Amino acid sequence: MSHDPRDQQPQPHGHEHCDHDHDHHHDHDHDHGDSLDEADFSDALVQARVGLRSDVKKLVDVLDKAHVYIPLAEDLPEAPVGETLAVEGDLTFRPHMILNSDASIFAVAYSEPQFAEPMHNALGWTTSGEDLKFICVPAHVAFELSGSVLDGEQVSGLVFNPGTDTELVLLHDEAASLLQGVAIPLVGYVADLPPDADGTTEIVEGADPPPPALLAALAEAKQRLKDVKDVQVATTFNAERDREPHLTITITLLSRPKMDRQELADQVMEHAAEHLPAPGYADIVFVDAPN
Repeated sequence: MSHDPRDQQPQPHGHEHCDHDHDHHHDHDHDHGDSLDEADFSDALVQARVGLRSDVKKLVDVLDKAHVYIPLAEDLPEAPVGETLAVEGDLTFRPHMILNSDASIFAVAYSEPQFAEPMHNALGWTTSGEDLKFICVPAHVAFELSGSVLDGEQVSGLVFNPGTDTELVLLHDEAASLLQGVAIPLVGYVADLPPDADGTTEIVEGADPPPPALLAALAEAKQRLKDVKDVQVATTFNAERDREPHLTITITLLSRPKMDRQELADQVMEHAAEHLPAPGYADIVFVDAPN
């Protein structure tokens, strides 16, 4: 299992008061030739939800040909009701955004306009008080919007298709990396996968040894927690799941049928968290003691 403070993926669609809008100025030209089919782009978003680097790369590979639909808070004369507008060149528009429970702001984009229905119904989105309109723009515009400072506020990320089965939440650094064509693991989604399911995690040879204070804290945890038989620490890296090498704490357990492993991991991290070296988190892996 992973114990990483970044694992708490925001859920913008879960909050009723999440209506926010800002001006965005777009002044880039994009090639609209060979556009990607909307359903294919939706499929790429769903695949990226796995979180592994190779799955995210499939999304990166189609971004140049993909278009998105952004809901407008204020009307544009070029965007008539019921139609979308393919945008090139200079354009200033005011999109709807979502406010998360911690007051962070997320840009919103849809791979297919019908996916807007859940948020439209929940928040009563309109365009200048009338029926909701969209602009259809290259996907890169939404990624650029995810890192903007708008009305003096920093946008924290981008959410595609909020409230649907195809929802994909990207934090600002994730969206920025994808915008540059670099696929990275999406930590909040990878955390839901079984640890090292593909067996490709490797121990990093020549890495700095764990801090003595961490080893002492883990030894203390072992003494206090009756279910723990042994604790080992190594620096590991999995190219599919990890952005950088980090510590993995392997805990060998004494067998107990109804053991709550999450609770046990939390107890171990109570001892260890303050002593973790950069990048400041660790994976925890449980193994059962041999019979």
